[in-house]
Amino acid sequence: MSNIGVETTQHVQLNYKPAGVSERILAYIVDGIVTGVYYIALTLIGESANDVPDTTVGDENIWLGLMLIVLPIWLYHLTLEVFWNGYTVGKWVMGIRVVKLDGTRPGIVNYLIRWFFRIFEISLTSGGLALITVLINGKGQRLGDIAAKTCVIKVKKNTKLSDTVFDSVKEGYEPMFPQVMELSDEDIALINEVIQVRDKYESGTWIKMLYKMKGVIEQKMGVSDHKMEAMQFLRQVKKDYNALHGVL
Repeated sequence: MSNIGVETTQHVQLNYKPAGVSERILAYIVDGIVTGVYYIALTLIGESANDVPDTTVGDENIWLGLMLIVLPIWLYHLTLEVFWNGYTVGKWVMGIRVVKLDGTRPGIVNYLIRWFFRIFEISLTSGGLALITVLINGKGQRLGDIAAKTCVIKVKKNTKLSDTVFDSVKEGYEPMFPQVMELSDEDIALINEVIQVRDKYESGTWIKMLYKMKGVIEQKMGVSDHKMEAMQFLRQVKKDYNALHGVL
């Protein structure tokens, strides 16, 4: 599969490696094991309760038991992806997650669309329709992803501090650009992303992207006379942002 080109809201193009079919299948199996263990555990608890002398199980309790078993399993993927930033247990284990194609974090509507489509392209067809779509699509998208404008990408594991938005800042450090307070966490995350993708692009392409990012950040901060090279400037901005937000 080719890389997925994602254009961020600040019009900076980034590339991500789409999750492979085998990784998605294995993630699905892991999630199946998780929900299966949950089902077995709840069933055993229910059977133990029935074995207690003088205990009667009314219709209300039967329906309550069904709700405790069926609903969490039915809503498993939707709930975890919404509250765990695109991960389920299986996706986390396999190092993949759901992202939106425009570079922003998927919203509840995007996750709902993906979840709705999985009813017939995964549940009703045993994953066959989803598998065919992913293989044909070329971007690792099933029908739910296409409709929701999302995709599933590989996530780098064993992350070092230098690979994250955080920088080690010495105590007493005085920021050079107090204007970084005009920036958001998303801006710093994008700066870090641009810095980290150097090896994924041809040198000339990456340098153009670096200077475009520099221009965007300079405009947001209202600075232009610092006389720094693009990489030096962006690293300084990242460091100052960490210092002013109390990251040591």
